[in-house]
Amino acid sequence: MALPRDALRRIAGKPVVVDGNTLDVQTQVMLDSMRRLGIVQADDVEQSRREMEEDKHAVAPVPPAMESERDVMIEQMRARIYRPKTARANAGMLVFFHGGGFVCGSIDSHEEAVKVLAHESGVVVCSVDYRLGPEHMFPAAIDDAVTGYAWARQHAAEFGADPKRVGVGGDSAGGNMSAVACHMCKQLELPQPSHQLLIYPAIDWSRSCESHKTFAKGFFLEDQRTHWFENRYLNRVEERDDPRASPMKFGDFSNLAPATIVTAGFDILRDEGAKYAAMLERAGNQVDFCVEASLIHGFFNMGGAVTLARAANTRIAARLHEALG
Repeated sequence: MALPRDALRRIAGKPVVVDGNTLDVQTQVMLDSMRRLGIVQADDVEQSRREMEEDKHAVAPVPPAMESERDVMIEQMRARIYRPKTARANAGMLVFFHGGGFVCGSIDSHEEAVKVLAHESGVVVCSVDYRLGPEHMFPAAIDDAVTGYAWARQHAAEFGADPKRVGVGGDSAGGNMSAVACHMCKQLELPQPSHQLLIYPAIDWSRSCESHKTFAKGFFLEDQRTHWFENRYLNRVEERDDPRASPMKFGDFSNLAPATIVTAGFDILRDEGAKYAAMLERAGNQVDFCVEASLIHGFFNMGGAVTLARAANTRIAARLHEALG
């Protein structure tokens, strides 16, 4: 992965081009290596969780030192507050929900990437260990997202953050939770988050968008795996249409938090993220939408191995700085 790009191209062979986008050569080599080594994602839940925690060490960025890190309890949830050295007095706070299909992932699986995000944005980050399926099925994670956000508004000042500038964000499943949390705050008459950061969010369990066919196999997050997650998160197939599971199903998209939505060009979730951005914008919301055209699902955690992923994360942090820094 650290070889010059022309050497990597000789190893990777012909470029992969889909919909006019060219797959990043480092990512292509990584995916090819996984196929050649016969690496497949485990079917067992506990093994899948272990692998996600362990595999990050191969691709995670080197984390910057924080001014402070503090573990707290939010009701029955563990959370970790990162205050970066770059945060000014009274900086904003982002409540972050990790990805992992609502089944895998943790504060620890995303720690390095979240620290980079905090450092480069100058934003205090509250990373939440919400409840996972299948031990805690839908809508437990969504309830935890609202609880985590409400807690952060009440306690932000204790960590030198502005309680009036608290946003929500996350990658994949965490992007779903952040989007739903904004809708739920409106329904529950809670203050709307100051911003929503949705990184390749999972928005629609119907899988009706074209990218679910285009990237069904071979680009890290595969169609088969999304069904595996669904069967361990949703109680029954009808819940796909519950707006709290598929926020695209909400009827009213007005008066929601300003949004930064970032998708990956080679991702099964690409088109639903774009569709959701358009729905928010049509309803009059402020939307900053970007496609990282050469990258795959999961790039947020790959900044230590994939140069273009690291650059994409820097751009995400710059957007977050504008919103909450």
